[in-house]
Formats: sequence, C-alpha cells, structure tokens
Amino acid sequence: MRKLDVIGFHNQFLSDFGFKFHPNHLLFFKDFDHGQQVVFIHYSEYPDVSYLEYNLGVRIHQVEEIIHKFLPSLSDYSRRSITLIQSPDKIGKELPKRFVLNSNSQLAQSIMAAEKFFVGHGFHWMDEMIIPENLEKAFADRKEKVFRTQNFVYYVFRGVTLARIYNPDDYPVLRDIYLEEIKKTGMTPFTIASFLQLLDFLDHLED
Repeated sequence: MRKLDVIGFHNQFLSDFGFKFHPNHLLFFKDFDHGQQVVFIHYSEYPDVSYLEYNLGVRIHQVEEIIHKFLPSLSDYSRRSITLIQSPDKIGKELPKRFVLNSNSQLAQSIMAAEKFFVGHGFHWMDEMIIPENLEKAFADRKEKVFRTQNFVYYVFRGVTLARIYNPDDYPVLRDIYLEEIKKTGMTPFTIASFLQLLDFLDHLED
C-alpha cells in the first residue's frame, strides 16, 4: 500500500477538525494568526511488516523567524520549521510510539485508535500548546530534560526566545539557565557564538 494512500485515509477525519493537507510536505496543518498546528503521518512498508507513526507539532511564527536569523539553515526552512514536535506516547497512554502492522485489518484498527487518541488527547494538547505562554512553560519546565524528539540546539534557541517574548519577567533567570546549558553540553564555538548573538538580539528586543 502506498504511503499517500495511508495518509489519504486520514483526510476526512482531520479535515473535520479544520486541518488541511499540504501535498508538498505530506503533512496536515491548521493555521492560526500567530502559528500553526501540524500532524505528521509516517508510513513505511517492508516485505514482512509495515510501520505507522504519528507526530503532533505546533509552530509559533515569530519564534521561528527569530531563531533562524542565528542558525544555519536552508533558505526556506524557517517558513516550515516546527517549534515543538511530540510523539503521542508522550502526550497520552493510548498510542504506542509506532504501530507494527502485519495486515490491512491491523492498519484499520490502528487508524481507529489514532482517531480516538486525537479526539481524547491530541487535539486538546495542540490547542494548549498553540497558546505561546503554555508552550513557553512547557519548554522552561524541561530545562535540563530536553523533549525527546527535539534537537538540543534548536530546543535552547526556541526556549530562550519563547521566554523573552512570552515570559519577560522570568527571562533574565531563564536566559542564564539556557546559556549555562548550552555551554556545559560541549557545543562548538560557532554554536555558542550564535547563541550569544541571539541573546544580544533578545536583550534589546522591545516589548
């Protein structure tokens, strides 16, 4: 079964909740004034087994536009990068990290389980995380325990930027914590220099 066919099985369900399919990036998205919610569906087929996996994400436009001024990235990446991506098993207990499938009937059962998860937990989680203040708190609460699916450098850049914009009262303290984290993890001089440039930008950002 083709990957596009499996993704297509989710189209009606997700569209009922306001999501649109992006054919170039093979994901579902829902726009907000300040960002997006995103659903990724990964399907891999092998001779003896297939795998189905979901990831949920939120994007805050201003945060992504700022951090990519200081991070090396492809020219269009800042327009499609996601502020936080999380797997369902980190949000609720209903879904495994991925489904291992041996038949089409298992595929149908897995999609039904996924829909139940989205209605019970997934959509609520994305609705909470698209509120920037909630997202900032989620980053700050995990200061020394990075999100499992999050690249550490991007995590720190995003966390400190969220803090400056959406939690200015605690920003001075969080700024120093994030700076200490990036220094003690053995980052390259270039990465540290880029982070210091970001901090200088944020320090002078007007409220």
